[in-house]
Parts: sequence; C-alpha cells; structure tokens
Amino acid sequence: MLLVVALVGLATALLVYGMVDTTTIALQRDRNTAAAFADVKRALIGWSVARDPITGGANARPGELPCPDMNNDGFEDGSCVAGALGRVPWKTLGIPEPKDTAGETLWYTVAGPFRIWNMSSTPITSDTMGNITVYQDTTATLVTAQAVAVIFSPGAAQGTQNRDSTASALCSTTGTTIARNLCAANYLETAGGTNNAVTNGPFISAPSSGTFNDKVMAITTFDLIPPVERRVAREMMSLLESYRIASGGHYPTADQQNGNSNSEHNRHRFPCATATPISWGSGGAPTLPNWLTNGCGTNSWASVIFYAVAKNRLDGNTCSTCSGGTSCGSTTTIDTRLTITNAGNNLADSCPAGASPYTCTPAVIGTGIANLLLITPGPATTNRASGWTSTLGPITGYFEDALNSDNDDGNCYVVPTSASHDRDRMYVSIP
Repeated sequence: MLLVVALVGLATALLVYGMVDTTTIALQRDRNTAAAFADVKRALIGWSVARDPITGGANARPGELPCPDMNNDGFEDGSCVAGALGRVPWKTLGIPEPKDTAGETLWYTVAGPFRIWNMSSTPITSDTMGNITVYQDTTATLVTAQAVAVIFSPGAAQGTQNRDSTASALCSTTGTTIARNLCAANYLETAGGTNNAVTNGPFISAPSSGTFNDKVMAITTFDLIPPVERRVAREMMSLLESYRIASGGHYPTADQQNGNSNSEHNRHRFPCATATPISWGSGGAPTLPNWLTNGCGTNSWASVIFYAVAKNRLDGNTCSTCSGGTSCGSTTTIDTRLTITNAGNNLADSCPAGASPYTCTPAVIGTGIANLLLITPGPATTNRASGWTSTLGPITGYFEDALNSDNDDGNCYVVPTSASHDRDRMYVSIP
C-alpha cells in the first residue's frame, strides 16, 4: 500500500511538474515572440523616420513604410496594394530575420496612406491617419482603427495549411496561383469571425486554440507620427538656419495661404514655395527636399506646422503682424521679438543659431524672448482637413495650449504643457 501511494504521489508530482514546465515554455515562447515584435516595430519606425532622398531616392519621405516582402527574399517589393500581406522585409530594414517560436518569419502589412511614394504620393504629415482595423477576441472589442502597419506571428501550420515552397496553388488571399509558402492563408487563421489572411483586414488578436495561433501587433499613428514629426521639424530648423546664413541673418517671411512668403508677415506657415528675401535654392539658400514641397500650399508639412519669426529677424525689420505690450505669462511682449513663457519648466527643442554642427536638443526653455520657432501638433485622431484656415485668426483642432493657437499679433507662446507621447512640441532658436 505504501508503495502504491508513493507511486501515485510520484506520478502526480511528474504531472504537475510537466504542467508547470509546459506553461513556463509557453510563457518563454510568448516572450520571445514579443521581443521579435518589438525589434520589428522599432526597425520599421526607425526606417520610416530616416527616409531621405539621399538613401531612398528623390521622392523618399519621412513617414512612409516599406512594402511587405512578397517573394520571401527578405527585401520589400517595389509595389504593393494597400494592406498587402507578406513577410517582414528584414533585409530592407537591416535586421536579422525575425522569427517566431515556430521558426516562421514574421508577416506584415502596411496601410495604404503610408506606402512608399510610388505607391501612394499623397503627402504624409501629422494629419495622415492609419486606416487598418484590429480587433481583440471579437469584433465587439476594437484595438484600433488607425493602424499604419500590423505585424503577425503565424506560428505552426494549422489544419489544412500547406507551406510547401515547391508547389503552387490558388491562394484565397490574392486570388492568384502562387507558391504555397507565399500565400498568407497558409499562415494566418480566422478567430471571432475575422480572417487574418484577408488583404487590408480587418485583423484580430485572440487566444490560441486548436484552429488559431496567430499573434498580432498593431503599429498606430500614435506610435509613428511623433518621432517622424521630430525628424521633420529638426530638418526644417536646419534648413532655416542655412537660409539665415545665406540671407545675411534673416529668416523668410511667413506664408499665409498658398505656400509663398507674404510680405511683412512673421507667422502662420513655413513658406514651402517662394521665399523672400531670397528664394530657396538660390543665393546660397538650400533647396527644399521633395517631401517638404510635395503638396505645398494645400496638404504638406508646411500646412500643419506653425512657423513664427521675430520682427528683427525679418528683412528690413518690418512686420505688419507684430505688436508688443501685451501680457505673456510672467512677462510682457515686445514687438521686435517672439515671447515664450514656461512656468511649468517643460521641455522644448533648443536649436541655437550659429552652432556648429547645428543641432536641436531637448531642454527646459526659460521664459523670455526668441528669434524663431516651430510647433508640431502631434498625430491626428480625427480628420483635421490638412491644415488650418488661411486667415490670421485662432487655429482650431491642432494645438493644445491657448497661447499657441490664438495666432494673434502679440506673438506670445508657451512651451507645450502636456507630457504625453503624442503632445505638441516646440522647436526654438533663442538669441
């Protein structure tokens, strides 16, 4: 009897141990997949932020994302429909091949508005929103309707999935005959009535079951746009610094509505077309990149980023949109300068004129005067109609702080007070 009890006890212990060990292995697998997701997300955002004409061609734009790898060679395809499903283009991203715990390369899709320029030439700005929908468990629980990209871990083959690389068959995802290992339907499954193998989604994340083992990560505009804005604003500040040097110490007058500098205007929009006192690309002034002139005057970056210059940094020291003597936090404005208040000791990007190399770095900007500033609005959560009104009046729907949206001649501004990831940000040159 004692022997029987001992054997039962041993068997129970082994069963419990086996259960714990299996759970531990599953958790480790989940961690490994989560780490692979994080690596890919970081690489995609880094690739997008770094896009420029030198490395990506004349029309490369910050904010765009690569097409998926549709033929399993590790590189992005040069063309893709909106929401096309393929593998992560890991060679294009310059990272090791990202695999899940089943040994499968991660899959990926990109929203139509964020595809590379030759696929979607509409400007990508703070107003551009992702449009892929992702659910959790059922369609009753929305994760996001604004994904710019989605990453998938396909896991081991389920049911009748056939991942043979040597045989071709009709693929339900593409509607064409392709190699079985290139068809998303052989890697991604259905849960809660939502099929992850459908081009452009919607997609779903759900617990593993006997028929479903996909794991899903969404990258949203909240994730992508803030770092892209920082890249854009810092490059714009650098372009303005080069302009200042070429023009003998002057910044271009501001644009009010059509991309061109308006005489004696110190604020509103960055002039992405004709600039005064000298034109872009002449007299030593830099040439603007295509991504900054694309959509100029309608829906470009210049339509969503606020631009202001001090009166004494305009050619001729004349300004019809400057006045002084108004209260600005703990100080009073003067008509020759921009005035900034920062009672909360919040961070802005400090971009000192004359510095070599020219850089913008986060810093606490004290209350005082400034020569130049840009304010980025953060990502859109609803349709903002690509820029505010052309009149010099209050700006609605873009900037969170009243002093940055009143757009009046007092030229009083506040370092953005929010600390959220998607907040407004200020870039400033102080005397």
